[in-house]
Amino acid sequence: RDLSNARPAPGNFGQPVVEFTLKPQAAETFGELTGKNVGSGLAVVLDGRVVTAPVINSQIRDRGQIEGGFTQQSAQDLATTLRSGALPASITYLEERTVGPSLGRDSIRDGLRAGILGTALVVLTMLLYYHLSGVNAVMALVLNVLILFGGMGAFHSTLTLPGIAGVILTIGMAVDANVLVFERIREEMRAGRTVRSAIDHGFERAFTSIIDTHVTTLISALFLFQFGTGPIKGFAVTLTIGLIASIFTAVFVSRWLFDLVLSRRRVQKLSI
Repeated sequence: RDLSNARPAPGNFGQPVVEFTLKPQAAETFGELTGKNVGSGLAVVLDGRVVTAPVINSQIRDRGQIEGGFTQQSAQDLATTLRSGALPASITYLEERTVGPSLGRDSIRDGLRAGILGTALVVLTMLLYYHLSGVNAVMALVLNVLILFGGMGAFHSTLTLPGIAGVILTIGMAVDANVLVFERIREEMRAGRTVRSAIDHGFERAFTSIIDTHVTTLISALFLFQFGTGPIKGFAVTLTIGLIASIFTAVFVSRWLFDLVLSRRRVQKLSI
């Protein structure tokens, strides 16, 4: 109430101190008090607890500083305490509970199980439906996941339940991109094109659709990261890394794998 301001500042030897300013009506009273008690301690009390008790070195009127071997953080904390003052009402503990980590651990375990099972079913479906070309999709998917986890490691991200959801969604987006490409290749082969021509036209026709779907989802992920908090940001980071990896693996890696096979042997009919 009588304090005008308090802030951390560098002292005479660079040691952090806390400077404070009193309001004019309190300066005279504080000057008399400190003048009569030079060499004595002056405690700063908040809610019945002594925060600090510096020694009065000289009379203080409207301005003063508190020294005490502070760090920058402790000086900032003390300044904040002085500015905030006492709470208008005391706190009474009515109930205290401790919730163990078992619920979160079980949720993450179930999420991992669901992700592994879903990925296994996706891999099986791609192999059964697209035959040997499904191997191409699976290899691209494995690389996608490796890039995703590598990116999360580079950003020191923690794999939480929303993060697992982001991984699963990324796998779905990656497979969707491969499906778009493979269906376009099938259409080109039905039209009578050669294997090389069908692959080239298939990737060209699917490229725009892949970019459109990934960019729109990426924009949503960026908004989630910008305006979300905590787990939502984790989901957004995972999804963003996964989308970028998905574009790379579906458009470039998958195409490179087809080119690698065609460069090593003459393929008359593509297993797709």
